Amino acid sequence: MIEMQENSLEQRVRLGRLFDAYGCLLTEKQQKCLELYFCDDLSLAEIADELEVSRQAIHDLIKRVEHTLERYESKLALLARDDHDKKLLEEMSRLLADHLAQSGGSAELQQVRRILDELSGESR
Repeated sequence: MIEMQENSLEQRVRLGRLFDAYGCLLTEKQQKCLELYFCDDLSLAEIADELEVSRQAIHDLIKRVEHTLERYESKLALLARDDHDKKLLEEMSRLLADHLAQSGGSAELQQVRRILDELSGESR
């Protein structure tokens, strides 16, 4: 049961990331539904009441949108590229940190480290 919950949480996080990346490509109704689902954390029944449709219609809409967003990702790969770029930034930052720890490094290398940390989100 815990594994199913973790998988469900991972799916929800992925769907949220996909919505962030590709949400502007969805219809107004699809965007509204997912905003209520993710941003307002409403249940399917609450969204159905808000949009004056059945709970089943909301469930079906979310599933269709999920497939649509996955299709966009399979074609455009924005999330995959973002994940890859983050891994590269982390690796560069680690290598630079190791070098700076061993040698102290110049002011320029210290500045490169600050830039890498900012790009990787560590300074936020």
